[in-house]
Amino acid sequence: MEKEYKIVIKILERFLGKRGAKVIFCLILMIHGITHTEIRDKYGVALSTTRRYRKALESEDIESLFVVAKRTRPHSQLDDFEKEILDDFNHNPPKTLREAQSRIEILTGIKRSLRRISAWLLKRGFARLR
Repeated sequence: MEKEYKIVIKILERFLGKRGAKVIFCLILMIHGITHTEIRDKYGVALSTTRRYRKALESEDIESLFVVAKRTRPHSQLDDFEKEILDDFNHNPPKTLREAQSRIEILTGIKRSLRRISAWLLKRGFARLR
């Protein structure tokens, strides 16, 4: 049975993309009486998602499931000081993340976690620091 599901998913992905295939596949499973928890456990779809799909089925508003909302992520405050930080780091690269963190705080007055500093620097081409 699992093999047939994989084939169906591949066909749906080919024509509808990954998101569309997931929506259609979940709707089909729900129509055939498969419970939300079974869908979650076998196919990794969140319960909140399956509830939203069920509500759309009941209200016959399937179109709303295929509307993709525009999402924008807020940019880091460090982006405002990118030139100054990168100039300083290119001139004198930090040896550790803690050093980078303290130098960024001195340069900008912005304190960020080591994880955020690491992610910000990696996006700008710096090697992973420890």
